[in-house]
Amino acid sequence: MKAALLSALPPALRPAPCQCATGGWGGATRHGAAQVGLWTFMAVVCMLFLLFGIAYTMRIGYGDWRAPPPVPWQLWLSTALLAGASMAWQVAGRRPAVARRWCLLGLLCALAFVVSQLGAWRVLAAQGFAPAASPGAGFFYMLTGLHGLHVAGGIGAAILVMRQPGFAHTGAGDAGPVCARISLCSQYWHLLLALWLALFALLFRVTPALVQDLCAAVGIGGR
Repeated sequence: MKAALLSALPPALRPAPCQCATGGWGGATRHGAAQVGLWTFMAVVCMLFLLFGIAYTMRIGYGDWRAPPPVPWQLWLSTALLAGASMAWQVAGRRPAVARRWCLLGLLCALAFVVSQLGAWRVLAAQGFAPAASPGAGFFYMLTGLHGLHVAGGIGAAILVMRQPGFAHTGAGDAGPVCARISLCSQYWHLLLALWLALFALLFRVTPALVQDLCAAVGIGGR
């Protein structure tokens, strides 16, 4: 499907493929090992959030559960910024000739995401939804804080990639090792976006009534 869509574009608009070098740090073997390591780490992160999500849905049915306030606009902004970062890294990996500017844009979006998240925390706390206000609030800050830590890790990795000697000379025909690293960053930021969207839905769309309905549908009795 993807190949068909790309083939339908004019040649000038088709993305340039990532050409990974076979020597040095970006050699095929080293890149393959880094890829496997990243996938392993991403699987662990997904399992971690899955377990916390299950704990959240189990806790939500208790009587002391308090629903969060309406979604503050800062969180909508955060979603857009994270989507922008994910897109920027994707474009950077596919267009080595302009990778530097897209990497910088991705980094700026990520930094703005952190600022927006902190603003959302302050707004929610001012509305009485502080971490100690209720179990639901505690889950909210724990999950968003955990996601924020992974975003901070992605920012650190992005800075390391952008500080590599070959990054300043990345061009259309010189994209090997740096392109490989950008590709890894791209995958990680896609994961962060997917996790954020899942968290957003879990925290603001999953209600006690919905959980009870789902439990009833699968034959799990209520408390």
